Amino acid sequence: MTPDKVDAPPPEAAPARDQGPVVTFEVLGAAHEPFAAQPTLRFEMGVSEPSGRDIYAISLTAQINFDPARREYDNGTREELYELFGAPERWPSTTRSFLWTHSSTLVHSFNGAITFGLEVPCTGDLEVVASRYVSALPDGEVPLTFHFTGRVLYQGPERQVQVVHLPWSTSAQYRLPVATWKAMISHHHGESGFTLLHRDTIDSLLRYKRAQGLHSIDACVLDLLEHSAGDAEEPTT
Repeated sequence: MTPDKVDAPPPEAAPARDQGPVVTFEVLGAAHEPFAAQPTLRFEMGVSEPSGRDIYAISLTAQINFDPARREYDNGTREELYELFGAPERWPSTTRSFLWTHSSTLVHSFNGAITFGLEVPCTGDLEVVASRYVSALPDGEVPLTFHFTGRVLYQGPERQVQVVHLPWSTSAQYRLPVATWKAMISHHHGESGFTLLHRDTIDSLLRYKRAQGLHSIDACVLDLLEHSAGDAEEPTT
């Protein structure tokens, strides 16, 4: 007599692979740091993770881009920005997103959501594209995009520490008030501006300054401009 066939138990399903936390970032606001050694913006950031798992830390780097095509410009501003973007008919191709800067920080442990600060050093040097662009804007907002990279340390399913990289698609947009930027530059530099000069040009200006008995480089340049204007107005014979 043949014994009854006994079905083998079904194989156990493999445990689902932990895909790691999915974090999202947003920019909540921006203000300048009044006591910083140089002009510095502090962006108030928010990060959230909906699964409720413990996030131990995020080692974060943000690439911040200007998005000039995301705002409107009057004719006077277009003239001010001619050196950056060319003639108005070229703007559809020249006003694409471009890099401003990178900034890094460490986000501390949280569960659910937390806010943190991201500090970005700035400059009033008008030879720097970022300064030239924002300084030419009379008002309104500066469109920005933050692209984030980094690593997230979190509590795995077995309560062990695990690490996952932020995906390249992690980003956030923000519209920085032009007034915030200009108030920062004014706080640190007053009505002064900066531009880069060749060493030979500086030496020539200093010699002219001494010869004319002028008290500053600013007065030296103003004197040269006044003489140039006077020469241009002299009638021809």
